[in-house]
Amino acid sequence: MSFWGDLLNTEVNGFNKPQHRTAKQIMGTITHLSAEWEKWIVVNIGRAVPAPVLEKEMVKHDFDLSFAMTAVAKLVQASNANGAVYQDPPRNNWGNQIEIDHHTVGVVTRVSAPEVIVLEHVLTDAECDALIELSRPKLSRSTTVDRDTGADQIIDARSSEGTFFLRSENALVASIEKRLSVLTEMPMENGEGLQILHYGVGGEYQPHFDYFEPEEAGSAAHLRKGGQRVSTLIMYLNDVEAGGETIFTDLGLSVAARKGGAVYFSYCDAQGNLDKRTLHCGAPVQRGEKWISTHWLRQGVYQ
Repeated sequence: MSFWGDLLNTEVNGFNKPQHRTAKQIMGTITHLSAEWEKWIVVNIGRAVPAPVLEKEMVKHDFDLSFAMTAVAKLVQASNANGAVYQDPPRNNWGNQIEIDHHTVGVVTRVSAPEVIVLEHVLTDAECDALIELSRPKLSRSTTVDRDTGADQIIDARSSEGTFFLRSENALVASIEKRLSVLTEMPMENGEGLQILHYGVGGEYQPHFDYFEPEEAGSAAHLRKGGQRVSTLIMYLNDVEAGGETIFTDLGLSVAARKGGAVYFSYCDAQGNLDKRTLHCGAPVQRGEKWISTHWLRQGVYQ
């Protein structure tokens, strides 16, 4: 099943898709919206499910297509009107090359809204190889944050294995963190420890946001550890033979995994507004394997 199919058939904040049907609804002629269906649409709009996906699901439950399109469009418009707008200019005013302590990082591609920047030579080949070898003995199945409890959980949508390094855990990690602090213009203390992920053939991470959804109960415990995540840096530790791209689904942008390169993106402005345009995924690895290191940055000191 596709990502959106999985999402639409999963309980959302305690609310399931309505299932009621009557005799006059069999021919796809429903032209009224119950409170339950309106709530279902609004919840999924908030989770960045595309309008055509919502409309298709409604038609499966006997709604008139024209009515479904109109209803979803009105609720999307209302959601945009009532929602906060991401307002900050780009966090980093980088030139085409960034010199950091005799290390030159190159800028390959920029997207301004949302801010997405593809970089090269963030890490050396030797640093990439060393991070992989240090991580191998510590790998375990990757987890995500449970929306209700905040606890770590294993889900099918994230089929990787990984591990973390503590901040400045060793000389290599400390050196890389210092470089990343200069690169992102953020204090080292605001960064979470480097996460290492490994994907085999077929391994993927389906569309998701890196920030913590404020309305979800499970986010509270994580937000207390340094505030909201504000930006992400994904560094590629090897060349992937085929697949494994980082895809920004709303932007039509696909970033190929290239050893030593990275993609940086920001999604939380100074007012705490979150940018849903940063929805992204790790595409399935088709050949070879994929190793990455992810660095998340917080509003405040990460504890």
